[in-house]
Amino acid sequence: MHLLLLLFSLLCLSSSSASSLTTGPGILEILIESGVSTDVGFAVTCNKNNHVTWRHLKPNTPELLIFDEFNQTNPYYPIDITIHGNVTSHLTIFYPNQGLYDIDYLPLPYTGLQMKYKCAENRYGNKCEQHCSEYRDNWRCDEHGHHNCAEGYCGWNCHKSVSECNNYCKCQNGGKCYPHLLLSPDYLIMCECPPGYHGDYCEEFKYFDRKLEFSTNFGQNTTVKNKFSNRTDIYQLFEKYEKELRTSGNEGILTFFGPFELLEKPAKLWIVILMVAMAGYCIYKFCVESENEEKLPETSGDEKKCILIEMNDM
Repeated sequence: MHLLLLLFSLLCLSSSSASSLTTGPGILEILIESGVSTDVGFAVTCNKNNHVTWRHLKPNTPELLIFDEFNQTNPYYPIDITIHGNVTSHLTIFYPNQGLYDIDYLPLPYTGLQMKYKCAENRYGNKCEQHCSEYRDNWRCDEHGHHNCAEGYCGWNCHKSVSECNNYCKCQNGGKCYPHLLLSPDYLIMCECPPGYHGDYCEEFKYFDRKLEFSTNFGQNTTVKNKFSNRTDIYQLFEKYEKELRTSGNEGILTFFGPFELLEKPAKLWIVILMVAMAGYCIYKFCVESENEEKLPETSGDEKKCILIEMNDM
């Protein structure tokens, strides 16, 4: 009887989490630092949509940009990221999967850069294909997009509080304990690790396994070692400032070009003209020529959001 109730509970828990056959909406985050004061343009191209913005980077001050959100319809569409400096332009291309992307060497003047691709709210899975939402206080969506007990609950229906659970938690480095609903629903024994750690007890640091490279469109190709490579605190900084943004009521969100902002500052207009021209050049070079003159992707007029956060305490 107890086994039947357990199976029925698992069926109910999974009934509201459905997966699609393709992929789901994702969010791109770029953490960048320059060794000198410079104006930088960013052109992000994905699935016939171009998202363009610029930032003024202060010396040795990391900044976080968030492009929200990419509604991927095909897991095989790449994302092209072009970074334009005053006299240089560099491009990298990757196929989006959840997680962090590392680059060993960066073109000057950039000294640190990491990119993170994550799922939008209520989306889970490697390609954000799984939908899951929480509709009971004692439930949660795990990292795979399946319903499981929330922190501090256990039992076949997550109906027991922590004082009624058998606590065998051995998680390290901030890992949290949860029950395994099928094998041990009354035991807090499974570790879910924070970003940057893995292992049965979150005891091992997870090095970056997705490496990217920059190609030079024009300008110097002098490179330096990426100071953000293989650092646990980079994982934590992404999480920290995302939380700060949520608690601040999204006050840091900026639209991609205010209606009068470009007219007020000619320097911005010059950067935008350069970025648009180079974006067209890069699309032609890497898409049209390599695909036997396939139709040029059209630029979408949809506005995307970008967040700038100064991380002064790094």
